[in-house]
Amino acid sequence: MSSTIETKMSICDKYIRVTADQREDGTIGIKVESDCDALQGFAENLTSVTMDDILNFETSNINKEEVRGNMSMICVAPIMVYQAAWMECGMLSRRIYPKSGPITIDMVKDE
Repeated sequence: MSSTIETKMSICDKYIRVTADQREDGTIGIKVESDCDALQGFAENLTSVTMDDILNFETSNINKEEVRGNMSMICVAPIMVYQAAWMECGMLSRRIYPKSGPITIDMVKDE
């Protein structure tokens, strides 16, 4: 069973969908879909990850410049890859995750 998460980025008005599938060889297949041109290279460059990629942020292929391409530094697509892969590996609950609601980052208005 695959694990899929999606978001509508309010800051850039783009849609992102990430699907992770556990493979028999121990890797996790990754599919990134988006209407953002800057994510097309990321989607082509990152078609699978290893357990080390999702456990070691510092050395992960997900974060490498040559994989990320020209995407914005604040794009949530890489974090979505981590979350979908973690869910696929049982590190995030498939039952609880959808109930937790959206993850938001809100600007604090000056008082």
